[in-house]
Amino acid sequence: MTINWKQIFFNFLKFIGMFFIYQIGTIPLQMASEMPNNHFFVLVAFVMYLITTAFMLVLFIQMYTTQLKTKNRGQFGRTKPTKKIVGFMIIIVIVWVLFIAFQIWLNRANALPQSENQQTVIAFAQAVPWWMALDAIVFAPIIEEILFRGFFFNWFFNSSDKKIQFIGVFLSGAVFGAVHDISSILGWLIYAMMGWLLAITYAYTKDIRYNIGLHMFNNLISMI
Repeated sequence: MTINWKQIFFNFLKFIGMFFIYQIGTIPLQMASEMPNNHFFVLVAFVMYLITTAFMLVLFIQMYTTQLKTKNRGQFGRTKPTKKIVGFMIIIVIVWVLFIAFQIWLNRANALPQSENQQTVIAFAQAVPWWMALDAIVFAPIIEEILFRGFFFNWFFNSSDKKIQFIGVFLSGAVFGAVHDISSILGWLIYAMMGWLLAITYAYTKDIRYNIGLHMFNNLISMI
């Protein structure tokens, strides 16, 4: 198989660009967390957030669906909830609950240092809890799954070859972990494991909606 390095480099630039756009979309939330008691300022920032988030959702979903229609060797798209998929999702949810329990145990044992990402989330949640909950439970899972699973797989590992998809699963989780926490190896590993579970789900079900549901479930539990 011939590797098109020029296309890979172009896709890498696109991925970095989409990640940068995602980071820009969080600016209104950061601004509001600085002055949570100024209700007018928070309202203006929230309107800005809704506009930028709506733009991102339309852009990400449009790019993702267009890519699936034009080049989709991995056969991703919408899949019916067959018995195999339902059984797989039950197993994944059970594993995920055990994973969350493991994180709780690490936190209580003070074995897991608090990452910068966690500190930021806590600060936002304390300043504007209703806004943070909306972002973490609804919008962030959709955008992050399209970015780290949808775009990542389709731009770099768009193949029906199981070996290539395995590499895609590993790197997707590794990148997801690095983006969320590089303060410690254990902290990175926790987020990487989350990314691996989500990537395995995407590779198996071929339907990003299952990933989004899992990501929403995780963030909901985290916010409780």
